[in-house]
Amino acid sequence: MKSLGIVVSNPDDWTARAISRGLTELGASAVMMDISELAVEIGVDLSFRKGGVDLLDLDTLIIRDMGRGAPQDVAFRFEALRSLADLGVTVINPPDAIVRAANKFATSMALRRAGVPTPRTVVTSSYDVALKTVERMGRAVCKPLFGYKGRDIALLRQGDADLIKDLLIRRGALYLQEFVETPEKRDIRAFVVGEEVAGAIYRVAPPGEWISNLARGGRAERCEISDEIERIAVDANRAVGTVYSGVDMLESDDGMMVIEVNGTPSGKGIFSALGVNVGRMIAGLALGVPMR
Repeated sequence: MKSLGIVVSNPDDWTARAISRGLTELGASAVMMDISELAVEIGVDLSFRKGGVDLLDLDTLIIRDMGRGAPQDVAFRFEALRSLADLGVTVINPPDAIVRAANKFATSMALRRAGVPTPRTVVTSSYDVALKTVERMGRAVCKPLFGYKGRDIALLRQGDADLIKDLLIRRGALYLQEFVETPEKRDIRAFVVGEEVAGAIYRVAPPGEWISNLARGGRAERCEISDEIERIAVDANRAVGTVYSGVDMLESDDGMMVIEVNGTPSGKGIFSALGVNVGRMIAGLALGVPMR
């Protein structure tokens, strides 16, 4: 039986616990670990230790989240995971895919290369370009390049010159995505595991708001998985290189458009709305056992 680890910063995290229970149901088990205190020793012997566990002794590492930290610390963790993958440990999701999903510019480029429909996007460190982009788009969603849970997102309009300047000073570069008008104030989160969509939900924005992330007060509702949703979500997952992901889409006049791919998604919203346990499916995928 494989030796597995689950990387998670909060041991009570719903998704990590669901994956762990899924492994137990299949006769396996995993040690849950926060690698914020990982220690790598490089010499005659090589070790990647967290507490009493050498990660080199594991067959598979399932990444639920990397935890927060200073840029140097986070960069070290990612490079350590890359090294473990090079040394033969299976890492799910692959480190490069997590990095690609975390960086919205990299995600947009990957989607563009794969022909996955996505809103028009401009990334720039130029104030003049940013100002003209917002004027041309009319409304633009400004997201941090490395944002999460819908935090620090701003809706920019013509005339927001001072706000654009302030955001540019604070962030250094602006990621500007054309605002897509939708029939309702909602988006779609499709949870992909392997080559299928395990489930999809509408994330409905609270009254008077336009941001629909569940972490920002959005409400989860059942979304039927159309052929279009299935195809685009799986294509987006493949384009970014993730094994499992949360693909966020908008319903536009031109069809579905992918706005983000989350490489460390929570499965709690899908379970609450649909009863679909993606943790079991990820566990099965890690063990090579198909599950629903």
